Amino acid sequence: MAPSRKRGAFLLNRRTALLACACAVLLPVAGPVASQPAARVVFLNPGESIERGTGPYWRMVAQFMAAAARSFGMQLEVLWAERDHLLMLRQAEELARRDEAPDYIVIVNEKLAAQQMLRTLERSPAKVFLIHNDLTPEQRREIGNEREQIRNWIGTATTDAARGGYLLMEDLYRQLGQREAQVIGITGDRNTPVSLERAEGVKDYVAHAGRGRIHQLAFGDWSYADGERKAHVLLSRYPVTNIMWASNDSMALGALRAVEARGASVLVGGMGGWGDALVSVAEGGLAATAAGDYLIGAWAMVMLGDYHQGRDFAAHGGLNQKLDYLYVVNRANVGRFDEVVFKRGDALDFSVYSKLVHPEPGAYEFSLERLLSNPKVP
Repeated sequence: MAPSRKRGAFLLNRRTALLACACAVLLPVAGPVASQPAARVVFLNPGESIERGTGPYWRMVAQFMAAAARSFGMQLEVLWAERDHLLMLRQAEELARRDEAPDYIVIVNEKLAAQQMLRTLERSPAKVFLIHNDLTPEQRREIGNEREQIRNWIGTATTDAARGGYLLMEDLYRQLGQREAQVIGITGDRNTPVSLERAEGVKDYVAHAGRGRIHQLAFGDWSYADGERKAHVLLSRYPVTNIMWASNDSMALGALRAVEARGASVLVGGMGGWGDALVSVAEGGLAATAAGDYLIGAWAMVMLGDYHQGRDFAAHGGLNQKLDYLYVVNRANVGRFDEVVFKRGDALDFSVYSKLVHPEPGAYEFSLERLLSNPKVP
């Protein structure tokens, strides 16, 4: 591992050590509003509790969910599926059989497993909230939408992944200047909806710009090693490439290594905004990363916190919300982003987004600019 990747991983791991276990339970603290008993939330996390090459994304989701839980005095339990969707299905079965059910269960449509989990958890008195990967249209045709056939499926929140791909490519074009863009990309697996949405956003920006060409988009397995392998092949096939993007920072950093090995002049962009990626951006490696996707779990906690206290999030954006909040980090703003989100991450006050604490009309405004400009400083 390159030195910059080690330093980035250290910056992240020292803050997520408490989450690197099979199950993490966080005790509540006094939240801003407490008219109801503390909400108990279980998160069926599809990711890995320790690093195995696919990056820290799901550990970061859990980390920021924990920070949001502290803001609202909620209890959070994290069950890790270790990238094994069959284990995740078994965990859902076990939750459905618990004598003392939690108030809420947060799930992800990883490997399209959410449809079966929703059917399983229909037997539980807990309310279910879906994040990150929405159900596909085919799945929704079979089981309906929120609060219909499955009454305890109360809501869904996903990131506008297409918007993230669009913003990343916009920044890479800006850095490229007036040269004609020659683009190649590496996205995730075919069965992850967010993977295809990010690629669609890239395609939309290239079409909007009216110049440049996408030579090829390859599917990947989200890992550093696969990003490096795919990039070697693509760069050999398209030596004119001057922009390469990847659907997560692990693959982008692997692709960057392939670019450096060839001595090529290619702008490499990722998606995630992870610790090692931020170090790479600061040192002139990665050109940019679309950051903040890992906050989707924290936004869910805000919405569930309001719901638990009687303020239904459905009145502020609907039952199925696609949130536009991603923030492109480049060399000009990486220091500010790292200072607030990582160095002060445990002290971030997510109650600033609460409709109960701040009863403003309209949809939730999960703007990262708002978080960056209003951190709670210890």
